Amino acid sequence: MHSTTLELSTVRAAQANDLEATTTVIEATASRIGVLARKAARRMAESGPRHDDYRDEFEQMGRIAVWEALTRFDENVTTDFLGFAYTTVETMLLNATRAERNQGVDADAAKTFLSMLDRAGGDPFLAEKLCQTVPPAGRRLSADRAHAARLAYQGADSLDAPAPGAEDTDEPWEPGTSTYGVPDDLVTADDVSREAERVKRCLVHGLLDTMGEGQAYVLRGTFGIEPVPFYGNTADEELAADMGTTAKAVREARSKGLKAFGKRWITTTAQTPEEAEELTAAMTARLTRKGAAACRG
Repeated sequence: MHSTTLELSTVRAAQANDLEATTTVIEATASRIGVLARKAARRMAESGPRHDDYRDEFEQMGRIAVWEALTRFDENVTTDFLGFAYTTVETMLLNATRAERNQGVDADAAKTFLSMLDRAGGDPFLAEKLCQTVPPAGRRLSADRAHAARLAYQGADSLDAPAPGAEDTDEPWEPGTSTYGVPDDLVTADDVSREAERVKRCLVHGLLDTMGEGQAYVLRGTFGIEPVPFYGNTADEELAADMGTTAKAVREARSKGLKAFGKRWITTTAQTPEEAEELTAAMTARLTRKGAAACRG
């Protein structure tokens, strides 16, 4: 709660540059500034030397914000100077942390990331991968821009909030719109089919990239997904030798990996709860012994 010991007469005197009154204002706000500075520092680093550096920097910024609050405070608008000052401090620190997190993140990158976040079923790490492959040429993000966009998004106060810097995100870019390399009126069914297949391949690679290295390698080898050569699931000894492990470990990695990949695939592709249920049932059937034999076919 805000302190009630800071009288308006003291605030007026501080606004008139009275040294004693100014000292009183500084002392009255010091504790709360420290709390807000630590909170802002945790947005940047949970602990350690970096946290301490940010805390010190943000405390200094908080004191500056109190000075600014003194210059802008109007008791005809509000008589709660401390509330006004703390709001000013919080706003300054929030803007500072956003600016620090979002270095190099432009509005286009943020908008592309949000579009891929929807396609990735809300998984920011998968969205980072998809940003680099799914959008058409000219819209794809470099690894650095995609990484920065993810950090900016994860630093938002709410996961429902748009990524800082994003604009006009009510109409996200859709991969099926004007992405075929030809004018819209010349797009054919083959163009749409090829684009859908390309996006599907990108999604498969992106999902594999977010899995554990061992499981991902086994799945790539099982189905012949680059850069791993095709082994199928009848050459586990050879795949195990390639990985420097055992055939048993390969089989275990395949079993767990198929389940993990299937769950990720359903999360990212199902459009409705009903579709998710259908895909889950199909996956369960496919991963039974009978289903596994069908996979080998």
